[in-house]
Amino acid sequence: MFQAPRGTTDLLPEEQKYWRYIESKAVALAGRYGFGRIDTPVFEDSDLFVRSVGQGTDIVEKEMYTFEDRGGDSVTLRPEGTAPVCRAYLEHGMHNLPQPVRMYYFCPVFRYERPQAGRFREHHQFGLEVLGDADPSVDAEVIELAWRLMLSLGLKALNLFINSIGDAECRPAYIDELRSYYSAHQARLCAECQTRLERNPLRLLDCKVETCRALGDAAPRSADHLCDACKEHWASLRRYLDTMDIPYQIDHRLVRGLDYYTRSVFEIQPVDGGAQST
Repeated sequence: MFQAPRGTTDLLPEEQKYWRYIESKAVALAGRYGFGRIDTPVFEDSDLFVRSVGQGTDIVEKEMYTFEDRGGDSVTLRPEGTAPVCRAYLEHGMHNLPQPVRMYYFCPVFRYERPQAGRFREHHQFGLEVLGDADPSVDAEVIELAWRLMLSLGLKALNLFINSIGDAECRPAYIDELRSYYSAHQARLCAECQTRLERNPLRLLDCKVETCRALGDAAPRSADHLCDACKEHWASLRRYLDTMDIPYQIDHRLVRGLDYYTRSVFEIQPVDGGAQST
């Protein structure tokens, strides 16, 4: 008898009402904030993800479902939603529209990774993209929307963590310092972090192995290596969140290992821990 592929699940009729409830809450809130829905193809040119997500990332090196179609082109099932939205923004001339352009999506994404609690090979992603405006108020708006969505779903015991990872001007110097720091302690790194050290040292900061976590606690902090523009952006973001009465904690180990991430990063987690975060 056939079974659903490992890392996937069926959404049965009796479960649909819960799923649609969550989706309706997300869609309604996004609409109130001025976001319009976008749906992109399930598969894209593989180079789109290699160039945007980054050659040295786990997604590109280990997790993408990539195959050659009958025309000889390399295509990939989307592993995330940002790159396709950016591609559509440029392809359809949305950069000529009044800026910023606010779009949301609710779609399945695919990553070949070890299935575990809160992690599947096919999962659904609700994403928000604001293109054409880098003002810190935009980041605060997205964080506010995500926070209010969690509350609207009845989730109360939550922690919001924020950090700034700089931009293309200041991050390279920080990465060099981070690499030097970890190189001095290389013998204490787990095998996976030793592999990541050269190609993507930012990822060492979110390693869950105890020895690596201890090193991460004492590692150089990205917020201490920001250029003047990023410092002002970081300070403004926190002022906006304070004005909005959104409680947050600064987590200097919070990073994103994908190449297109700049400046603000955030994560919402249940107070009691667990595998679920956003």
